[in-house]
Amino acid sequence: MATAKPRQTDTSVIILASALAVVLVGIVAGWLYISYLARPVATSSFASFGPVVVRSSEFSIKATIAVQTRHEDASWVKKHKKELDFALQAALGNVDAHRVRTPEGVTYVQELLRDAANKTLNTTNIQEVLLTDFIVQGQ
Repeated sequence: MATAKPRQTDTSVIILASALAVVLVGIVAGWLYISYLARPVATSSFASFGPVVVRSSEFSIKATIAVQTRHEDASWVKKHKKELDFALQAALGNVDAHRVRTPEGVTYVQELLRDAANKTLNTTNIQEVLLTDFIVQGQ
């Protein structure tokens, strides 16, 4: 009776499979690298302030504020956070009580805060001021 020979592994098949695996890993790595480079980079940075409460004889305002700057100016905001907080509170105390209650009131307050903060700190770093919470109460 004939005995079966043990099956020998063909080295050319192993080399071909290894080369195919290396090419496949290279393609996946290249695709991941290209998709990483194509991701959007944040151009803006935000800093939060508040809640800020301001009271006058005509109204009370409670607001939570987000300040938008260029990404490059984020460290500037951290450095001037106290001065910026004070400027925003002072500007919020000087709003026109009648204009705040109009349909354009939120936009008016946002623009007023942006302009006042830029003027007080003598800069143009603040691009926008956003109100994330805004409550006005008449006295």
